[in-house]
Amino acid sequence: MADAQTLLWQHLKDAPRGLQFVRDYKGDGFTLPFYCKEAHLAVEIEADPFKTAKHTLRDAWQEHHRVDIMQVPPSHVQQNASEVANAILDIAEPRRERFAKVD
Repeated sequence: MADAQTLLWQHLKDAPRGLQFVRDYKGDGFTLPFYCKEAHLAVEIEADPFKTAKHTLRDAWQEHHRVDIMQVPPSHVQQNASEVANAILDIAEPRRERFAKVD
């Protein structure tokens, strides 16, 4: 079976609902697994989304660019990648509309 990131990418790579996600977005000293600039949304596959970790560079970039980071457990993706992708898109769509008015 493919890993969770590969499974999720299969659902996000072709700009579903007109939302363009990039994989492995390189920031200054960090990488976001999935990033949609127009929705100001990043997605991480995180085994323990409640674990607190220090990401000083990422946190500063995130605040400056008003990006929220959604963390999804790999088990959720492996069980139903399509459902997870649809949930991400349901969150991203209104964010794209909101930020289109602000940017």
